[in-house]
Amino acid sequence: MKDETIKRPVHILLAILIIIQLVTGLGIVYYQIIASLTLGMLSKDLAFEIHIINFVPLLIVLVIHSFMPWFLDD
Repeated sequence: MKDETIKRPVHILLAILIIIQLVTGLGIVYYQIIASLTLGMLSKDLAFEIHIINFVPLLIVLVIHSFMPWFLDD
């Protein structure tokens, strides 16, 4: 199996999780602006819940991403 079949999905998933973490973090701090930008779909409470739930998957994918060079050869 080629390394790219593992690396690319991990990189894409990590980018998605980081964007979610950033948007929900902004939704906690600047909830009026984010709520209006998302047409009221992302309230402060929902942003906080998603932010907390997203932390563990983000951490797992970040660790996998960090240790990939040790296990995969280029």
